[in-house]
Amino acid sequence: MAEPFVFDEIPFDWLEPGTFFEVKPNYRRMGLLPWPEMNVIVSQKLAGGTLAPLTLTQITRPNQEIGLFGLGSVGAQHVAAFRAANKTSPLFVMAMADAGGAVAATGTITFTGAIAVTTVLYFLIGGKQVRFTANAGATLTQLATALKDAINADNTLLVSAASALGVVTATSKNAGEVGNEIDIRVDWKAQQLPPGLAAAVVAMSGGAGNPVLQDALDAIGGLWVTKLGHPWADATNMAAGAAWARVRYMATGKKDVHVFTGKRGSFAQLGTFGDLTNSPFKSLACLDRSPTPAWVISGAQHGLASFHLTNDPARQLRSLVLPGVMAPDPIDQFEDTERDLLLRRGISTFNCLNDGTVTISRVVTTYKQSNLGIPDRAWMDIMVPATMSRIRYDWAGYMTLLYPRAKLTDDDASAALVGRPDDEDEEPGNAVATPGRVKASWGARCKLYADRAWIEDHQRTVKESIFQRNVDDKDRLDSRQQVKIVGNLMVLAGSLEFQV
Repeated sequence: MAEPFVFDEIPFDWLEPGTFFEVKPNYRRMGLLPWPEMNVIVSQKLAGGTLAPLTLTQITRPNQEIGLFGLGSVGAQHVAAFRAANKTSPLFVMAMADAGGAVAATGTITFTGAIAVTTVLYFLIGGKQVRFTANAGATLTQLATALKDAINADNTLLVSAASALGVVTATSKNAGEVGNEIDIRVDWKAQQLPPGLAAAVVAMSGGAGNPVLQDALDAIGGLWVTKLGHPWADATNMAAGAAWARVRYMATGKKDVHVFTGKRGSFAQLGTFGDLTNSPFKSLACLDRSPTPAWVISGAQHGLASFHLTNDPARQLRSLVLPGVMAPDPIDQFEDTERDLLLRRGISTFNCLNDGTVTISRVVTTYKQSNLGIPDRAWMDIMVPATMSRIRYDWAGYMTLLYPRAKLTDDDASAALVGRPDDEDEEPGNAVATPGRVKASWGARCKLYADRAWIEDHQRTVKESIFQRNVDDKDRLDSRQQVKIVGNLMVLAGSLEFQV
């Protein structure tokens, strides 16, 4: 029995002679729906930045962030780090001014001893090299003045400098806790200090007060955002980002987002940092004493994740290089055992190569336990929420396109029997939906996901999926749809034996 044709534009009782055709797409065998990747970076600006606070604007040109956030700002560096890792994904930015009453961080470099031979001295300020020529016989005050002038001559640096009596004081241009993240050190890899001269460094500290991330999240509202980065690592802002992402991921929200931030710290400090949230939708980029600020590390990770997870949400990010990120000194790099323990605390891990390059080892979320406090790794890897978001988005869009005005009947209704295909992969007409027909659609879609290696064992999981009409609402179809996300080769454990 053939299924009656249903037209959207041709009346069923049209009498005027002629040939009439509707032109419309057939979605039964369509490929994956395009994923509308949308990145937002919320970061800190200087007074000279032209972007009004809590206003979104798109980055479309190189160095555009400098004018928006101000030269030498946290925000300008943050955006540049993303773009160094990802030059193509859509990127919008939102600026926030220093918090009212915020205190700027300071650090010092103190010269002692004497310089006998004219030498070029090298320093790193927030991961950027500063150098000057120190003349033989120069006084300590002259050395401090020369370093101060070299710092202030580079207005892209995150700090300004003052000097007196052999001491250089660096002050963060952006006030608040972000200034504590700025590393200052002698660049001994470029050149050691000459014999007889020393430079004692007191790390940047004392920065206090952060902008309120919730204000930016409220300003974003219901806008579609897939990934968001911010530089603030305090407990309040961390919790706000996690709560916002959780609500957006809910079934009634369907505005899935993943949040990126970072922090430099010791093993103990980062373990505490990872415990601040228990979120499947938040990833942390952390190193101990890298010369590179945390927002550059997390911005690079954010950019890589955006590009590569859009291409394939189920594929791990291991081995990808973080551009512009400098490895900590060997003594400050985490041991394998420490990195394993950090993963269990929700901290992503990295490999530091001999040339100072930093690559991703494993990007995890901060999810560690269920709502009942039971240890749980269901959402551990970033690929899990990324893959489930893509499947949910694609399936919802596919259903909307395939059954836009469908009626709903039971499988044994007479309307459900017409046009039933022999091949379950072949979609029937879309004027009438039934639990069986929709399940067939789900099976066809799962085969596509399996062909893309997003899921595995799809035939079994389709059989385990259930579609049934709601007993109290004849217009509602309920379902429990199963998928098994594909694995990734994370660990190879073997016994290599020799024969005697």
